[in-house]
Amino acid sequence: MAPFLAISLCLSIWGTEANAARPRSQQPGATIVINGDPGGSVRARHDEIEEINRLGQRVEIRRGTCMSSCTMFLGADNVCVSPQTSFGFHGPYRFGEKLSQTEFDQWSRIIASYYPAAVRDWYMTKARYKIYTATRLSGAELIRLGVPRCP
Repeated sequence: MAPFLAISLCLSIWGTEANAARPRSQQPGATIVINGDPGGSVRARHDEIEEINRLGQRVEIRRGTCMSSCTMFLGADNVCVSPQTSFGFHGPYRFGEKLSQTEFDQWSRIIASYYPAAVRDWYMTKARYKIYTATRLSGAELIRLGVPRCP
């Protein structure tokens, strides 16, 4: 395939991603496209989302798997998801170790505070009790629960 045709094909398939900013961009109003994220620290994700909101950025969770703290992006001020994206939810733990009940409840509430009401209720009653495995939902299921769909 000719290089120009390959580039054109990629731009038509990926659309707005050609203009997307990288996560942790400092560009005000940028669109951050997530195409898979394994998660990580809840504190670090909280700080990242605060910065995204402060800069008025948009988060588009487009495809791949959004695991663990990546799901907290659902709490960004301007977020959307694609139906084919997979999301993995689990309860909080620290470096593979279970937390005390008090810490577990505290961190569960912090994580859940980033979810729309219907997702928050589901997480607090079901998903948070899986620690070493994840409960998966598709973007389509999250859209049915009120998360905006990406255009």
